[in-house]
Amino acid sequence: MLRSLRAELPKAKRRHDLLACLLIPTATLVWAGYAAPDSAENLDDAFHALFYALPMMNTVLMPVGMAMLASRLWDVEIKGNFPKLLYTLQSRRSLFTAKALLGIGEVILITILELAGALGLGSWYGYQDFPPADQILYYFLCTCTVSLMLFFSEMLLTILLANPLPALCVGITGALVGLFSGFMPPIVGYFVPWGYYIPLNSYILASWDPDTRIVVYGIRSFNYPLLIWCAALAIFFFSFTWRAIRQKEV
Repeated sequence: MLRSLRAELPKAKRRHDLLACLLIPTATLVWAGYAAPDSAENLDDAFHALFYALPMMNTVLMPVGMAMLASRLWDVEIKGNFPKLLYTLQSRRSLFTAKALLGIGEVILITILELAGALGLGSWYGYQDFPPADQILYYFLCTCTVSLMLFFSEMLLTILLANPLPALCVGITGALVGLFSGFMPPIVGYFVPWGYYIPLNSYILASWDPDTRIVVYGIRSFNYPLLIWCAALAIFFFSFTWRAIRQKEV
């Protein structure tokens, strides 16, 4: 298993996976930094505003980012029908496990960088309402779970169709649909997996006065049922991806 994982690392280096893992959270944080509160009167609830906005940014960027990572992870195997050679050198199980572990590691790295960057951004601006540990952990779990669900769904699509382009198209379409669902009644978001970042968010817009432009943010209870459902979807796509690799003729 370790040998198969080590074999994937040179491929990841040639694909510039690390650059992609840095690009996704960097794009999110640049966007967040541009929109982040920086005036003195807004610092008391600035972290609330930041973590309210981050899931919407993830809804736009992550489906495309996960499609890019998943399609590139199987890119070498698509070109030249390379699995015919690979399966003579290693088992399908070891190949899939190595790629799955590498993909999971990349998703976790992206989430850690984004979360650390957001907390660092708030500290830089002097935000006063630093999130408690349970909120940070919940945000990390939600972002990782939704991203892994999207990652394995896009990887499954890439393997079934032997073409990375459909996965990218689905990622782009999913980002648009997920963003649109964020402006619909809350129930709509439960039927749009690409936008699960938004209904899982514990930071909400409690009230907004259009005359005074005063915004009040609040915190709601953790949405564990949706998180469990999202984890079940991630396991489902993981299992069917392995099944697709195991049964696919080469």
